[in-house]
Amino acid sequence: MASTAAKTKLSLAQRDYVAGYIFVAPILLLMLVWFYYPALQSLLYSFQEINFLKMADARYIGLGNFQKLFADPAFWQAAKNTVIITAVSVPALVIFGFLVAYNIEAVMRGKAAYRTLYYIPAVTSAVALTISVMYLFIERGAIPTLLNRVFGIPDVTWPADTRTALAFVCILVIWKNLGFFVVLFITGLQAISNEIIEASKVDGATGLQRMWYITIPQLRPTTSLVVILSIIWCMQCFDEPYTLARSGGVVGSPAGTTSTLVTFFYSQNFRYFNPGYGSAAAFVIFAVLMLVSVIQRAYSGRSQDHA
Repeated sequence: MASTAAKTKLSLAQRDYVAGYIFVAPILLLMLVWFYYPALQSLLYSFQEINFLKMADARYIGLGNFQKLFADPAFWQAAKNTVIITAVSVPALVIFGFLVAYNIEAVMRGKAAYRTLYYIPAVTSAVALTISVMYLFIERGAIPTLLNRVFGIPDVTWPADTRTALAFVCILVIWKNLGFFVVLFITGLQAISNEIIEASKVDGATGLQRMWYITIPQLRPTTSLVVILSIIWCMQCFDEPYTLARSGGVVGSPAGTTSTLVTFFYSQNFRYFNPGYGSAAAFVIFAVLMLVSVIQRAYSGRSQDHA
């Protein structure tokens, strides 16, 4: 009887495994077709001199594409712009995301309305958002005129001027993504035990002290998630620069001022029909993102150990 029961249990466990694999099989198949196979094909292209119009004439050149890439001024311009967008946008998204979420949770009424208002840009098409915001930053408009009078910033059409175009992209990236990170921080704030907050109030801690010594440390996992996601999204910035300048050999208005690593990859593949060179750029982006993820993960693990 015992052996029969063991066999029955084993059979049930096997059925569970089979059922699980059946449910995930469609997703795995789609990932194989739409992600893993293209990624492998792109890796092979990065070691070849190949043209989309003459695929049969592909020629293996080893690391030639990568050597050419690191000597290309357009690539370094795109890399520089990507770093600037990331360096400006990530701290802004983390800081403002936390402050907005903290203040929304502090209000007594209308929390749902505030969350919705901040989240609307996150679910709005990046193309529509970019085109709409462009009209707020035209020459002699309200915002450029105000910034000119207060800070001395040139009163120009920001998306079309080399001095302000990249700053305009940073504003768009922050505006577009802020609502999503506000929601993440709100979720983290709601997970903090009210008993800790009430105990700190009894001990006489001020609101600023509670935020600095209780709330921020308790939000460390959420903050880590926000940082890594914002870095990845900023490093993959494409929609905003593409919307600003879809024509021309290099996507990035004006004169490559707002080109990013992803727009560089797009231009090489679909403007110049050079998938080998473009794939090399794609794997440089992949390597950078992997490095950032590993560093962030190691830092988060070390912080939790110390905590």
